[in-house]
Amino acid sequence: MRILLLSHSFNSLTQRLHVELRDRGHDVAVELDIHAEVTRESVALHRPDLVIAPFLKQAIPNDVWRSLRCLVVHPGPPGDRGPAALDWAILDGASEWGVRLSPASTAMR
Repeated sequence: MRILLLSHSFNSLTQRLHVELRDRGHDVAVELDIHAEVTRESVALHRPDLVIAPFLKQAIPNDVWRSLRCLVVHPGPPGDRGPAALDWAILDGASEWGVRLSPASTAMR
């Protein structure tokens, strides 16, 4: 499967996803979400079957998530999947945390 990782930075979560997906035989490309037009160009260039967004600071363009499956990763402790969820988990000494995937149509509103 062709997968595009769309992320604000190539952080540890994005790196781990990249390695795991490649190890499972997927064709994986990475694009930084620096501008909506860059995202559109990357989608046109890589023609992914799936977009996974492990770390975003802006919404995936509507025309992108309406035309292809986009999943947004929300890591953090149970009940808190906000933008600083992992920071709060570390500061609060959370004993467990998880990941929720949301389709971009609901995650980016």
